[in-house]
Amino acid sequence: MKPNIIVTILLLLSIATIRFGREALVANNLAALKTCVANQSPIGITKENPAYTHPIYYSTHPDLFVPLNQIKRDVDQEKGIFWLKKQIYPSDSLSTGSYVLSFDYLTYVNLTVIDAKGEIAYRRRSGLFRKRYELAPQDGRDHFVLNLKAGTPYTLLLRVKHSKGYTPVYNFHLQTELNYVKKKQRSRIVHAFMEGAIIVLLLYMALAWMVSRYRPYIWIFLFLLSIGMYSVALQNFFVDFFFYNRPQLGWSTVSLFSRFAAISFYLLTIDFLQLRKLHTRYYKVACYIIAAIGLTALFTFVNNFYFVNYKQSNWVNITLGIIHMLYFSNLFISLWKKIDLMQRFLAYGSVFFVTGITAMVYCALTLQEQAIQYVSMLTQFFALCITMLLLIGIRLKLRKNELDYHRSTESIVLERTTELKKANNALYEQQIQLLQKNRYIETLIDEVNHRVKNNLQLLYSLGSLYKTGENHGVQHHRAIQSMQDRIHAMMLVNQLLVYNQNSQLKLKALVIETVDYLRQMHDPEKTVSINVDIEQDWFISTNTSIPLALIITELLTNSYKYAFPKGSISEPVISLRIVKQRFVTTMHVADNGVGAAEAVLSTSFGIGLVKDLTRQIKGTVTILQERGFQYIFEFNNMI
Repeated sequence: MKPNIIVTILLLLSIATIRFGREALVANNLAALKTCVANQSPIGITKENPAYTHPIYYSTHPDLFVPLNQIKRDVDQEKGIFWLKKQIYPSDSLSTGSYVLSFDYLTYVNLTVIDAKGEIAYRRRSGLFRKRYELAPQDGRDHFVLNLKAGTPYTLLLRVKHSKGYTPVYNFHLQTELNYVKKKQRSRIVHAFMEGAIIVLLLYMALAWMVSRYRPYIWIFLFLLSIGMYSVALQNFFVDFFFYNRPQLGWSTVSLFSRFAAISFYLLTIDFLQLRKLHTRYYKVACYIIAAIGLTALFTFVNNFYFVNYKQSNWVNITLGIIHMLYFSNLFISLWKKIDLMQRFLAYGSVFFVTGITAMVYCALTLQEQAIQYVSMLTQFFALCITMLLLIGIRLKLRKNELDYHRSTESIVLERTTELKKANNALYEQQIQLLQKNRYIETLIDEVNHRVKNNLQLLYSLGSLYKTGENHGVQHHRAIQSMQDRIHAMMLVNQLLVYNQNSQLKLKALVIETVDYLRQMHDPEKTVSINVDIEQDWFISTNTSIPLALIITELLTNSYKYAFPKGSISEPVISLRIVKQRFVTTMHVADNGVGAAEAVLSTSFGIGLVKDLTRQIKGTVTILQERGFQYIFEFNNMI
């Protein structure tokens, strides 16, 4: 539904409500005239003499009373105490003996009922400022419940003290209890409907705020809650429930709720319109008005409670209402073109706000204190209309924010998608470059490995050719063989690395390959037993594998060459054991050969080479000569 249609419907509803409400008020006033005490027979009034306060005195002195319509309604009535006298004669047509004598807004009323014999039948007290325990259980603050006999004359004496600053209105109504209940029931049904609608909207706004966390919901919630509390506080049961024995304090707090409602509406206007950014001058004026509302709330409370001058407070309310009308009229006329469609709903709500204030100001000026009976329903009706308009505006605002968020999100997603495509293209190009570099590096590595292999193979072949050539003697032959063994150890490491395609190789495979080659070269007949014990197999790096292979080659070559001369050892054995512990790795190489002198150890090229290689891989070696040679190596877990 379009916003203009919604506003039109609410305006038509307001016009219809005002018209039907006016007709209902006219009908209600006509019905009230029939029950008004002043219409049945003349009612007399007199001012109380401080020396005589007993009802019998006034009942026996009819000459003190003058007709009510002849008394001057001046300031004196706003402060003095007056007695009213009325002769009543309940009709025989009434079906019940229970009657209700009701009145409006009088603060202190003492009722004395004198029967036909001149005796006091009832003495009751009532009034808005009476403490609850001073009232009879069946009476209220605005009525007495009487048991009267039909067809019997009674005299009503009413002692009235009105202390609110207004001229009292003596509109006493006498009717059957059934008719009174029917009249009150109609009013209560309307109030119950309005209050139920307010409660439903309050629950909706509380849930909406918890879901969306949109701050204007808080201001509308406080506005509607304050209006609801204001309407409830105007009812007698509010004072009876919360201010049982301090009714004057209860009636003084009523105006505070209307002030809270006004402050909430101004805060909503500031927040929803972003008034601080939109128009600084109107924002400052709104802040000043909020401060003025707070000060007037304090003033009216003190004035009502301590000075009991509700009339003066009413003029303050009228002045403040005129300020509200002027501010919101100028605000939305000036800013109409600057605000969007959603914010204009606040303007529509302000129209109802101003209309409601205008209606209440008019009632206050024309009806004075009697306007209270219409204020409650007016505030509830206009508050509901304002709230519905504001909720529509907020919903549209949230919807617009949601759509804007989705649009911005989509644009961000598109931007991110474009950036990701560019990044993927760049990564793809880099990947191609890396693949090309990897292929180039692999080609270089293969070439290097091939050349290393060829060079080592060439050196090895040259040694073999040298051995098969001219007769160079045993010493030269052994030197060449040692060189070939070392070259073969390096060839083996290179071969295993190329095979594994990694910078690491397994220790066990390296040791077994080295041992098998050396046995094949030096002991093809396998006369020497070799025991290899590696408890745990693991990977070792290139920096460790070549020196370790050379150490094992050098030690086993020495054992084969020098440890077992022919016929010297019956069961020659070479053992190699590697144990890896938590912080250290131990390698133990031993043979049960003939050993050698200390001088030989100090001058041996092979032993010196072993020590240098051990230092290279950060290890230590210990050489023992008991029953052959024993070599104990300790490495800091480098292998």
